Amino acid sequence: MATAFKASVITPESILFEADVTGAQVPAFDGLVGIMHQRAPLLAKLGTGVLRLDGAEGTQRYVVAGGYAQMKDDVLTILTNEAIPEDKITAALITAEEAKLETVTGTDLPAMEKRAAIQARVQAMRQVLA
Repeated sequence: MATAFKASVITPESILFEADVTGAQVPAFDGLVGIMHQRAPLLAKLGTGVLRLDGAEGTQRYVVAGGYAQMKDDVLTILTNEAIPEDKITAALITAEEAKLETVTGTDLPAMEKRAAIQARVQAMRQVLA
């Protein structure tokens, strides 16, 4: 049996998750990072993607968009502006995000960055529903 470590998912509004986990898959800005018990210290910038936390009570998944992950002294802390729990992601939410995407027009850099951010969110949400 894998050894557990503490993990927290924190947004500006609330602490969404705080429990012992046996493993985590974190969507870092430059790719996925696997985290297990007694991992070397880590500070990573988060990208947009699916955060997976494996514990004794099953797997918890969240769509996160930006923020930071820190693993220090066997404690994983995820600080993010947005974390959507798996059970809150629906086809209607994805459709609403796709509608937002259609409203973003222009070829300037801010418009392209906004489109890319929304596309990444939609892709992560679809991954959770799959």
